[in-house]
Amino acid sequence: MNGPPTGRDHDCAAAVAADLVAAGERWTDAVEAAELALASPACRESARCVSHALGALVCAGELVAADAHSLALLETRAADPAVAEHALLARAWVARRTGDLARCGGLLTWLRHHGGADGIRPVVLLWTVEDLVAGGEPDRAEAVLPGHGADAGHPLLLAATAEVAMALGRPRDALAGHLACGRALTAAGVVNPAVLPWRYRAAHAALACGDNDDAAHLAAQEHAAALRWGEPRALGLSLSAVAGASPPGGDDLGAYERSIRLLELAHARRELAEVLCDYGDRLAAHGKQVAAREIRARARATALDIGAAALVRRADESDSTGAPDAGPVLTPAEAEVVRLVRGGLGNREIAARLAMATRTVELHLTRVYRKLGLSGRRDLRGTRWVPVPGEPR
Repeated sequence: MNGPPTGRDHDCAAAVAADLVAAGERWTDAVEAAELALASPACRESARCVSHALGALVCAGELVAADAHSLALLETRAADPAVAEHALLARAWVARRTGDLARCGGLLTWLRHHGGADGIRPVVLLWTVEDLVAGGEPDRAEAVLPGHGADAGHPLLLAATAEVAMALGRPRDALAGHLACGRALTAAGVVNPAVLPWRYRAAHAALACGDNDDAAHLAAQEHAAALRWGEPRALGLSLSAVAGASPPGGDDLGAYERSIRLLELAHARRELAEVLCDYGDRLAAHGKQVAAREIRARARATALDIGAAALVRRADESDSTGAPDAGPVLTPAEAEVVRLVRGGLGNREIAARLAMATRTVELHLTRVYRKLGLSGRRDLRGTRWVPVPGEPR
């Protein structure tokens, strides 16, 4: 959880585990090394080793083991603040992975106010931002970001800024932020999507910008990296990215279904709610409205259970605009943007024509793609009917 190793104080099992996690290879060897480290008195004395070992277990999906070791460390190493803080951070990570956002939030609040161990601050900030966005509070999330000085270029803070940008309807800024995060992680030797799925997020942002080819490329890279690592959550997310970047037809629905099964296996309820929303939109794009409503109901129930208000709202909005008798409902501004896109205009031209900011055009298009279950600009131009006033159905 401190990030990739930048040099070893000693040749220990925790360092081996960290190297394997960063490279995204041989997850079973990474788990074995992490367990050896946590059984070693020398590693248990080191906050850095504890961080690497617990992080390896979480990234490998060994959540029960990670939580058990964290609890044991809190009992036996409570007098060492740094070790205790990394154990608390691991417990928060496990809570995030299983969708227990309330427990995660409580632990993050404590760490934000009391934690001082090296490397914890960027992690806590990213997760705090993501939780606020998931809770439907992107403005509060944005308020958390300023004033981090030397940490501003940290890959986790770049990811946090990108998450806020996406939630506030600025997909172009989000895409740039996720790509910058990816460059920083890659330069540090971290290519494993189980550490941070930046390509998955970047693919979503690219789709919202209408950059379908870039989204497909990022999704393919994410899936290849996830296959090398082999952990179900990473595989499930990458499959959903591949499905989302594919045009309706082919195996896109099958990929979504495989993604959902993997996320269920990983107990990744937060990611599951998000992918269920995406799957519901894609089913609607295929004309499968009854199935879409059933999937959206599952998405809403899952999101409600974990406290992800933004996903609850998304499922409700999609369901209310996806009735087969009326079709999706666009606002007048969204309808006008659609009309101009279909007329061949780019985002900047549309912004000038409608006297609005380019990022506002991007926000309208993001909502249109979601409502209509489309992958991007190419699908919007190619679809036979879009609910624009004045056009025959």
